[in-house]
Amino acid sequence: MWWWGIRSGDGYERTCPGSRIAENRPFLKAREQEETHMNSFSEDEVEHFKENGFVVKHDVVDRDLLEPAVEKFWDEMELDRDDPASWSGGGRKGNLPCSQDPVVRATLLDTPLQDMCEELVGKDTLQINNYTFAKPVYPTGKTPDEWEPPEHGHLDGHGLVDGSVQPFTIAVTVNMAEVKPKGGGFTVWPGTHKRVHEYFRNHSILNGLKSLQDEQGNWDSLPEAVENPGPPGTVTFWHNKMMHSAGNNCRPDIRMACVSRFSRKNLIDTQFEMYEDMWEDWAI
Repeated sequence: MWWWGIRSGDGYERTCPGSRIAENRPFLKAREQEETHMNSFSEDEVEHFKENGFVVKHDVVDRDLLEPAVEKFWDEMELDRDDPASWSGGGRKGNLPCSQDPVVRATLLDTPLQDMCEELVGKDTLQINNYTFAKPVYPTGKTPDEWEPPEHGHLDGHGLVDGSVQPFTIAVTVNMAEVKPKGGGFTVWPGTHKRVHEYFRNHSILNGLKSLQDEQGNWDSLPEAVENPGPPGTVTFWHNKMMHSAGNNCRPDIRMACVSRFSRKNLIDTQFEMYEDMWEDWAI
C-alpha cells in the first residue's frame, strides 16, 4: 500500500510507507498479553505509523456514504454552490452543525474505522471520543504556485484555556471529497508525536507545549510538514500527540473533511501516565 504525501514541491509525491525509516526495521512485535493479527495494515504501514505518527489509507470509506455527507456540507456552508467565485474566503467557519447529522456520522459509524484503529491500539479498547467534526477549508484565492505549508501546527486536547485536558488516543481525518495537492489537505509534522511524548514525560499535560513554543506558537527545528491529499474516502490515521493543521487551500475547490477521535475506555484513569516506551499500551 502506498501513501500520497506532498512536501514543498509540486504535485503528488509517491512514497512507500516506511521509506524514511532506517532500512533494518524490526518486524511487528507481538505483545505478551495478546497476539495481535493485523488485517488492515502491513508491517511497513505499522512501522510508518510508529516512526512518523500517522499513516494514510485510500478507499476506506465507501463513496455511497460520502456523497450524502457532502450534500450536508453544502447545506450548511452558506455559499452559492453555483458560483465558485464566491467560495474564496469561505462561508461558515469552524465545525459545521452537520457534524452531528446521522448522514455525516454514518461516515464513521458505518465504516471499519474504529476496528482499524483498534488494530493499532488493541481490540475492544476504544470508544468514540467525538463524532465527525465536519471541517471545510475554503479557497484562499491564491494559486498553487503561491502555496506554502502552514507555519506551525497544534496539538489537540492539551493545555486548554481553562487549564483542563481533553485527551484521546487516536484520530482519523477522512477526505469527504477529492483533496488535491496544495488544496487544504490535512497536514502533519512527522515524528513530532515522539518529541511531544518525551516532553510530557517531564512536564504536565495541563500546561500544553508552552515552553516549546514562542508567543506565535512556532517551534524551533520542526520537521518538514507533510500534506495528505487524496481521493474521496482517503483516511489519515494519526497519533494523539501528532502536531497537525489544515493545509493552505490554493485550489479553487473547497476542502471537505471530517475528523473523529477515539479514546481508550479507561483513559480517564491513565491520561497522566507517560511510559518510557510510548507504545507500551498499544498493540503494535
